[in-house]
Amino acid sequence: MDATIQRLFDTYGEDVLIDLDRFPHGELIDLLNALPIKESRRVDLYDRARHYYFQWSADAFAVGLHLGLCLLRGDVRRPRPEKG
Repeated sequence: MDATIQRLFDTYGEDVLIDLDRFPHGELIDLLNALPIKESRRVDLYDRARHYYFQWSADAFAVGLHLGLCLLRGDVRRPRPEKG
């Protein structure tokens, strides 16, 4: 992800996600508690799921920002951001 887009997400997008409180914390905890694994493994799996959630959110933010900027310029020939 472009450093500018990452900075925008870090200063805006992440706060919005936290305020929306859409991460299924309770559901994930219930699911992990139902597994016959050590507590340390549960914590690790929870942390990984949360990391992937925020990573996916950052990527979705970047795609949406790119699309919005393309629409503003009237340039919709390239619907995907370039891989970096």
